[in-house]
Amino acid sequence: MSAQHCLRNVGLLALVAAFLLLPTFLLGPGDSHSVTYNYVWTSQFGTEMAKGNLYPRWLPGSFEGLGSPAFYFYPPIAFWIAGAFDAGGLSTLAAINMAAFLTLLLSGIAMHYWLSARGTYPLAGAILYMAAPYHLMDFYIRGALAEFTAFIWYPFIALAITRLPNRRGVIMLALAYAGLVLTHLPMAMLTGFFLIVPLGIHRILADRRAFWPLTVGVVIGVGLAAFYLVPALTMQGYISSQLLWGAWYRPSSWGLLANGPLLQVLPIPLLIAGLALLALSARSIWTVISLLTTLAALGLIPFLWDIPPFVQAQFPWRLLGLIEFAAITAVLSCRPKPILLGLGLALAAFSYVRWTAEAAEYLTQPVPYALIKRDLPDAVEYLPAGFDTNRITDFERKPDLSEWRDIRASDEVVADRSGEVTMRRAAFPIWRVMRGDEVVPYQGPVIHFQAQPGHYRIERVTMWREWVGLLVSMASLLLLAVVFAADCTTWAPISFLRSRIFRWSRSAPKLP
Repeated sequence: MSAQHCLRNVGLLALVAAFLLLPTFLLGPGDSHSVTYNYVWTSQFGTEMAKGNLYPRWLPGSFEGLGSPAFYFYPPIAFWIAGAFDAGGLSTLAAINMAAFLTLLLSGIAMHYWLSARGTYPLAGAILYMAAPYHLMDFYIRGALAEFTAFIWYPFIALAITRLPNRRGVIMLALAYAGLVLTHLPMAMLTGFFLIVPLGIHRILADRRAFWPLTVGVVIGVGLAAFYLVPALTMQGYISSQLLWGAWYRPSSWGLLANGPLLQVLPIPLLIAGLALLALSARSIWTVISLLTTLAALGLIPFLWDIPPFVQAQFPWRLLGLIEFAAITAVLSCRPKPILLGLGLALAAFSYVRWTAEAAEYLTQPVPYALIKRDLPDAVEYLPAGFDTNRITDFERKPDLSEWRDIRASDEVVADRSGEVTMRRAAFPIWRVMRGDEVVPYQGPVIHFQAQPGHYRIERVTMWREWVGLLVSMASLLLLAVVFAADCTTWAPISFLRSRIFRWSRSAPKLP
C-alpha cells in the first residue's frame, strides 16, 4: 500500500471518528456512569503532568483534598492521553473528548492494519469496528474511558500471534499486551484467556515453533507493565478494596442462569447473541473464539465466574469488546449466510436503538461540574483502609467527609501541647510523619497521631514495590532488546542466550 493511499485511509477513519463523536463535541461529555471519575482523574493528571510529574499515582485533590492513591491501582494509559491534552492547555472536558477521538481513531487504524494483513476488507472492517454498538456505548453511556481505549490493542495482539514464531510477532505481542495491561487490567486478564489462549493454541497446532515465542511475548508484556502491576497487586490491603466485590460487582451475578440483572439491560444479551450469529457465518478459529466468549459473557459456562481470577472481572459483558472484534473478523472472512446475517444485524440494531436513546438522554442531562471541581470525589474503593463504610451512600457511592473539612490542608503542623493531632491527608504508606529526624507512627483512615510539643511534617517515600516493579520492567525491556537482536528465522531463546553468554565469556579479558 502506498503512503498516499495509507494517509487517505487514515484521513477517512479520522472523519468517521469525528462523525461518531460529533454529539459529545457539540454538547460535551454526557452524564455517563463514570463522568465524575473521567473529570477528576483527567484534571488532576493534567495538573500534575504540567508540573513535570509524568506518572501521578497519587491524586492530591481527590476526596475534598484528602488525596487518593487511585493510580497505584488503576492503569494509566487512558489518562496519560487525556491528561496530556489537559496539560497542553485544553479544558478538561475538551481533553476527555480529544482523548476519546484519538483512541477511537487508533482503534480503527489498528483494525485496518489487522484486516489488511488478512486481505479481508480492511477499510470496511475498521469502520464497523469503530461504530460497533458496545464500542460506542462504552463511551457514551458507561463513560469507561480506559475500556474504550482498550479496543486499540485487540487487533495488534491477534496480528502478533499470527506472525509467530517470527521475532516481529514476539515484539508486537509483548508491546501490545503490555499496552493492554497498562490500559485496563480486567480486560487484559480476559483477553489472555479468551483471545491469546485459543488463538495461541491454533497457531501452535499450525507451527509448533510458536510455543516459546508466544510464552516469551506474554511474559515480557507482563514484565514491561510491572512498574504498575507490582504496586497494584500488592497494596490492596491499604485501601477499601472490599467495596469492589459487592453483589453488584460479582460477575456471577450477571449470568442468564443467575437470576441477576443481565436481563434488565436487555441490549447486552441480545447484542451478544447477534454477534454470535454473525460469527456462525464463518467456519474458522474466529467462530470458535466468538462462541466461546459468547457463552462466557452470558454466564453459560458453569462456575467460571466464581473461579479466580475470573471472579475479579466484575462484569462478564466486558467481553463484548472481544466478541465484536472476533465477530467482525469472522464475518469478513467469508460470504455470510443471509439468514444468520439478517438475524445478527437485527439484534445489533436493537442495541443501537436502545443505546442511542439512552446516550441522547445522558448527553442532555446537566452535569454538576461545579460541585465535581470543588470536591473532586473519587472512587470509594480508593478510600484508605479502615474508613467507615457506613459513611458511604448506597446509590451515589459518595462518602461523608465532613469530619475533616475544617482541618487546614498542610504538609506541616506545630503542636503546642501534647495530644492527638490530625492532618488533612488520607493515610497511605507512601506518607511518613517526621518530628525532626524521628519517624512518628500514625493511624488512619486520615493521618492522626499522638504528638508532643514540636514541629511535624509529612514526607513522601517510595515503596519497595515501586522499585521492584521498575526493576522488573527494566529487565523486561532488556529482554525485549535481546529478542530484537535474535535471529528471526529460528526461535530458540535459551540457546540464543547461552550462545551470547558463551561468546562474551570467550572474548572477555582474562584475569592475571
